[in-house]
Amino acid sequence: MSLVQELRPGRLFLCRLDHNSEIVASITFLAKALGIETAAVSAIGALQRAEIGYYDQETHEYKTIEVSHPTEISSLTGNLSIREGVPFLHAHATLADSDGNLLGGHLQSGTVFAAEVYIRELLGRPLVRRHDPTTDLYLWSETD
Repeated sequence: MSLVQELRPGRLFLCRLDHNSEIVASITFLAKALGIETAAVSAIGALQRAEIGYYDQETHEYKTIEVSHPTEISSLTGNLSIREGVPFLHAHATLADSDGNLLGGHLQSGTVFAAEVYIRELLGRPLVRRHDPTTDLYLWSETD
């Protein structure tokens, strides 16, 4: 059976990230500072550089795609939950270059040119990530 957990809306935040900041670390820092354990996250803006990834289901390893040029964040969507006792951002991004070409995948890191982030806190029993031996990923699991 799939894990289904009912949550209710909490606080809403709009945040502007600092120029030259690291996007994943900045969103994670905001979650810690605001006391957020579970949330939905989206963002728009631009990155100076980024690393996105693709999870190889056979080798159970992330393949990193280096994006060494400026891009627009066409879409960034994800969630915050708890992993090893602290907030953890799981986000996917679609990035557009100056020719309109798109790259997408699991957002591993990125240097912010300008970014605006929407965080919608979700209240209830926090979602916790634990190691799943089948996929070798950290997935939401039943809490103790």
